Formats: sequence, structure tokens, C-alpha cells
Amino acid sequence: MNFREITSWIGQNQYNEVKSVIEFKDGQILKKIKPYVRGNGLYRERNILSITSDSILIDDGYPISELKWLLKRHYTNNGKNWRYPDSSVRAGVEITLDTNRTANELKNSLINLTRTFDEVNSEVKDTLQLKFIFDYFRQIPPPPPPPKPDNINKGG
Repeated sequence: MNFREITSWIGQNQYNEVKSVIEFKDGQILKKIKPYVRGNGLYRERNILSITSDSILIDDGYPISELKWLLKRHYTNNGKNWRYPDSSVRAGVEITLDTNRTANELKNSLINLTRTFDEVNSEVKDTLQLKFIFDYFRQIPPPPPPPKPDNINKGG
């Protein structure tokens, strides 16, 4: 399945009030997540930290290598900065990938995200919850090319 098919499956389940569970192995550890899709108004924009496979889409953007401190800031803001969550309970992470990304690429993103989140959670000595939102880049088709000069009606 590609990322669009996975996201559509989750969205359909969500619409029908069925919980989706995605399982993946991180080494010998079996991890289970309950993702949601965007569009149902569950989260305010400031409560979502959007990431791609190589970037973090907040402020002016960051490389994925900056994920740890950004997750920590996101989950421990507690109302200090109005642009970020006012509570860790409301915070969530959105994984946004191209529609043609594969399940394996999603798995790699999830492994990186869950490992990093576990480090942050142990550092802040809290019981933070990692909430997943899946969304994909909606590729807008390019505009049609301009008409060729020989196809333009000539007045006369």
C-alpha cells in the first residue's frame, strides 16, 4: 500500500467510527499506533507538529535531525508561547508524506518518531501521549500549457 491508500483507509475507518491500529516492528519491539486523519476538526493548528520524512514544517522549517528538541518544545510548551500547544494533552504530531510513499517509508518515519518521542518522554519524566495524524501532500496538477500561437483564433 502507498501512503495515500493507508491514509484513505484510516479516514474511512474514522468516518465509520472504527479505530485504526497500525503495527510495525522496531527491531524486536512490536509497536502499535492509533492514527487519525486530518479534516475532522479535532486539532487546532498550533497543537500539531507536522513532519515529513526529512523536514519539520514549523516556523521557517527545520531538518528532521532537529526533531528531538522540537518535540520537547512542542510537548512542554504549556502555554508559554501562543503559537504552540497550551497543553501536552492537546499536542499531536502529523506525518505528512507524498501520496506515492510506501508503507516501508512510513514505517521508517514512525520508527524515528517513536524512538525520539520515547527519549523526550523519559527526559521530561512525564506520561506524554504521542498522538498521530496522517495526511498526505495533495499534489495539484500543473496548469495547462498556454495555447500555441498557431491555435489562436485570428480575427479578420
